[in-house]
Amino acid sequence: MSKKQIDYNKSSAKRLGWKTAWFCCEGFDETLIENVKDFQRQCNLEADGLVGPKTFRRIFTEIEANTELDDAPSHITCDGVEVPLRWDRFVGIEAPDALVLPRTCFKKTANFTRKPTLIVTHWDAALSATSCHKILKRRGLSSHFVIDNDGTIYQMVDTNNIAWHAKGTNESSIGIDFSNAYYLKYQKVYRKRGFGNRPVLESTVHGSPTGAHLGYYEVQLEAYKALLQSLCSHYNIPLECPQTPSGGLYKGVYDPATTGQFHGVVCHYHLNAKKIDCAGLELESLLKEIKTI
Repeated sequence: MSKKQIDYNKSSAKRLGWKTAWFCCEGFDETLIENVKDFQRQCNLEADGLVGPKTFRRIFTEIEANTELDDAPSHITCDGVEVPLRWDRFVGIEAPDALVLPRTCFKKTANFTRKPTLIVTHWDAALSATSCHKILKRRGLSSHFVIDNDGTIYQMVDTNNIAWHAKGTNESSIGIDFSNAYYLKYQKVYRKRGFGNRPVLESTVHGSPTGAHLGYYEVQLEAYKALLQSLCSHYNIPLECPQTPSGGLYKGVYDPATTGQFHGVVCHYHLNAKKIDCAGLELESLLKEIKTI
């Protein structure tokens, strides 16, 4: 039994949010390492006993596939209706520790049920979901959800209400924010707070390189996929994103999305030439993963 393997898995579990019970174990020990190896062999992965990103994706999908949607531990609020969410790190708008935005930050709908056709993805350029909530509140703006560094999803506005997050498409869209301070100088803050290093990405948006910037924690991406799955299923929004003729992710303003002709999932930069969020978020591969669940 390797202390390095145990330490790695402890760190991975904290970072990604998996549990030893997923591998039929009670603790971080030799049995866990052997069970992880057995699972990796079944999935044609390198059997090293380490729960890295690839192994996490496979075990997460396996757990999710064996969990009935009706038994989901969480529910998002859509026009007062509880919609199941296959993600246990969720704080709803009625929770004691909720990050709810005041009515001065969004437009409350009255006497009709909204039918969003677009999900717009942002980053908050803040260090945490709490910071995002404070900034939006002070600016009188809003987004329906924010995904914190540890993968916790906070709902800030009922999805039937119109959040102010993407001018021109607010009435037809749902806003999701990733907590991500973007600039490399904040990497040390994330380490200090126990989240570990964020991936460092170099992206191109609107035909120009962004330079190196902070990316997204794996657990945030898993939370994002779970949230998209619930929202798209409930509102019948296609699991599609703007693509180039060759099939890659379109990385500029996408006119069909700005005019309401495109229904699906977009980044903020697809709607506004002055925005670069969410650079480095590979929507096409994430949506393909959701479709295989």
